[in-house]
Amino acid sequence: MDSQETIPETESLAGGSQDLFLNPPASVRNDRTDEIIRKLDKLTGDVALLRREVAELRGKSPASAKAFNINTASCKRRFNLYLRSRFSCRPWLEVKSDDFKNEVHTCLAMDDMRTNPAAFQGMVSHSLHKFTELRNQFRRKILADKQSIPCKGLGELCYDIFHSYSKADECTLSQERMHATILLRHFLHKKRYFNDGTSASFWAEFRSFWEEIEKDGRPQKWERLEEIDKRRTERARENSGNTEE
Repeated sequence: MDSQETIPETESLAGGSQDLFLNPPASVRNDRTDEIIRKLDKLTGDVALLRREVAELRGKSPASAKAFNINTASCKRRFNLYLRSRFSCRPWLEVKSDDFKNEVHTCLAMDDMRTNPAAFQGMVSHSLHKFTELRNQFRRKILADKQSIPCKGLGELCYDIFHSYSKADECTLSQERMHATILLRHFLHKKRYFNDGTSASFWAEFRSFWEEIEKDGRPQKWERLEEIDKRRTERARENSGNTEE
């Protein structure tokens, strides 16, 4: 009987324990609320940080970078004039040169695109295409003038073929263009293009010849080439005069 009399007390204790979990004291409830609020605050901060990072990534995304278009860029005219000028000094683009890189960055800065890698690549692609176009035009010009080219003085020839490529504030008869003129006429004579016309491999052969001369480290090579050019010009004028007679 004594063991049976203790049952109500056990039930009473169990019931009290359940009430404690279902209805915790006010101090416990407040601690839990504070903890939840702290976690929510942290989550809110994390979400805000993620939103900022996503916004920055969108600003650097390829979709944003592709917005640059050379045909609508404010630097288009300036850059095309630069390309024509460089072509008249060396008819092959030097993409890795500091001069080219600096000009591209200066032009891109005009459209707030200086740090845009896709815009830089777009400028390179445009330049390569432009140089191909200029080479085709130049070759046609040489073919059209091939009868008069052998007889012109060096300065006259340089001015005639390169003046339209020079910028307004540049001297057409610069050392680079005078050297380019010497190399061009020397190459045309060597390949007998004055008599036979140019071939499909004209530019590949001319580049190989140009680079061969560049690598020539002999002193006064330009003076010697200029002297050879002068003698050939004099002979061409004499032959031209004899033909007219």
